[in-house]
Amino acid sequence: MVAGAAVALIAVALGGGYLLWGHGGEPADTHPSARAKASATRGTATASHSDASDGVAPAPTLTDLPDGYRLVHDKKGFTLAVPGTWTRSERKTGVFYTAPDDRGLVQIFEITDPEITPREALQQASQGLSGNPGYEEISLEPLGFPGPGIDANQLVYAYDSKRLGVRVKVVDCAFTATDGRQFAVLVLGPEADWPQQEGTQQIALRTFVPHV
Repeated sequence: MVAGAAVALIAVALGGGYLLWGHGGEPADTHPSARAKASATRGTATASHSDASDGVAPAPTLTDLPDGYRLVHDKKGFTLAVPGTWTRSERKTGVFYTAPDDRGLVQIFEITDPEITPREALQQASQGLSGNPGYEEISLEPLGFPGPGIDANQLVYAYDSKRLGVRVKVVDCAFTATDGRQFAVLVLGPEADWPQQEGTQQIALRTFVPHV
């Protein structure tokens, strides 16, 4: 999926086209991993606001989160939970919460093409990604747990990341939110960390609430 030094991710189809996301160059050397793990130990969710907060958002449906996660009320129109140490950035391809070592991320963005379904968006994404080194579509199926939309579909794939120097595994969910907007929530990380990506995404999806 990495097509060049500046490109870290090819996103799901947005507005009918494929978009590239990058850091504007190779990221700095990675730091020791500080990524939050999807722990089975439950704790009380902290409704801490990120710097991106924009007013009070509706409460998420899941309020009891694993330790190491926090709720963010993002100014781009949604609330969800992300690992507590991951930091926010914003680009044309959406909002990103990225691990301190730059080896994991959550990407959230709105699918603006009204003619495309969530499943079709994922199918197009997989087709667009197929030319990347070692690309493998592992599954594309309806979401296997209660999520933020009844039409939620999930794409799982892997590829060889030149940027990170490891094989990565990605889980990407597209859905129609309760306010009628379509979103995608994607989690990327080294394949060796799987199923951490699934855990992080499940927490994000089960706390996802759209807002103005």
